[in-house]
Amino acid sequence: MKHIVVILVMLAFAGAATAQDVYMSSGHTGFHKKTKKKGYDPANLIVGGGLNAGFGGGTTEVGISPIIGYKFTNRFSAGVGVGYQFYRLPSDFVDANNNIQYISENIVYPSLWARFFVYRNIYITGVGEYNLIFQNAPEPDYYTTMGYSYRKVSVQVPCMLVGVGFKQPMGGRVSAVLEALYDVLQMPNSPYLGQPVVRVGFVAGL
Repeated sequence: MKHIVVILVMLAFAGAATAQDVYMSSGHTGFHKKTKKKGYDPANLIVGGGLNAGFGGGTTEVGISPIIGYKFTNRFSAGVGVGYQFYRLPSDFVDANNNIQYISENIVYPSLWARFFVYRNIYITGVGEYNLIFQNAPEPDYYTTMGYSYRKVSVQVPCMLVGVGFKQPMGGRVSAVLEALYDVLQMPNSPYLGQPVVRVGFVAGL
């Protein structure tokens, strides 16, 4: 399988000039001259991510996806993330005691992401992922008394998710985010093959 490295190009913009009120010892506010903030500003750091869990019909799905980033302008932010997803679902194989055997899958996916707000709390987004998939699944094996054995498979799949999102402030500097995405690469073995992706999470400024 060919390995394709997905590079998400992120643009950075200079900070805008800002004006601020300074509290004076006399109890009055004085106007401080406009200055340009240069370099790194910890107030622009972003942390967040999402959690998910699903159970039913013998299927288990749990995952976590923390992110960290930086707000370069009021409209543009970008950063990195890493995610972990676990799946477990029943297979077609049963053992001699009529117990169902399961397929399990572990996915680790480092990522680069960027968001650009186009109107108020609505933004467009791109997420470049490199999915490392480790699967353990039963397969026919007529040399065993059970008639099957487990086979371990690992694959690496690049994904490029693009879509739109909405940020809903929750109070303070915490917001909930809802995103609708689609993997435009559609590589074989992609966990997003042929289906849209909906993600819900939270972000907070430091």
